[in-house]
Amino acid sequence: MAIVVLAATVARGWSCGFEDPNSATMQRVMLTVVYPESLHVQGAADAALRAGALKPEHFTRPGDFFALQRTTRNLDRLAGALAKGKPADLAAFSVVLMGPVLWTRFRPDVGGVAIEPHADGPLPDKVVVVSDVPALAALVAGDVSAADAMTTGLVRFYGDPAAIVALRGALDAAFPTDATRQTGNAKPSLRAFDQSSLDASNNRRGSVVKL
Repeated sequence: MAIVVLAATVARGWSCGFEDPNSATMQRVMLTVVYPESLHVQGAADAALRAGALKPEHFTRPGDFFALQRTTRNLDRLAGALAKGKPADLAAFSVVLMGPVLWTRFRPDVGGVAIEPHADGPLPDKVVVVSDVPALAALVAGDVSAADAMTTGLVRFYGDPAAIVALRGALDAAFPTDATRQTGNAKPSLRAFDQSSLDASNNRRGSVVKL
């Protein structure tokens, strides 16, 4: 409970990074206390870009006034993809995108998956998914499969193990490996880089809090 309170406290009353880039820096550091190694998703994104698995257009740029609108649309597309499966079998969960520290709450039911974007923090006692803007953009565009995103650390999970297993399965079904292939031509795989290159990237960034 204390962890949930801390996570909510980090987000509540702070602007997201799309609104105030300076506010996100401290929030990211504080979130690593609540979700250990969560900042590694940014190192994973850098490594995936160098490997060619992520594209420059998946990333936002300073001064992009439509970044929040576009990211919110991608979160809605994520919910829509999950709704095509069996959403009633999923528990509610929250997603935080580490770059802007943007929280979104997802509430699956028999009617689909409702989202609450730009939320104050995570849902209490529910799974938290940590990712980042470029990983989300690549996932909903079909440029990256859920399996590759999860295996290479572009997506991390925190919370109840059984609920995490169910959510991972739903993401696999919504964004299968075949979605990363077009007309039989293989795209660069996220598996092209290993943990050592990811760790090196994180060390160069100098922003990962080691606990």
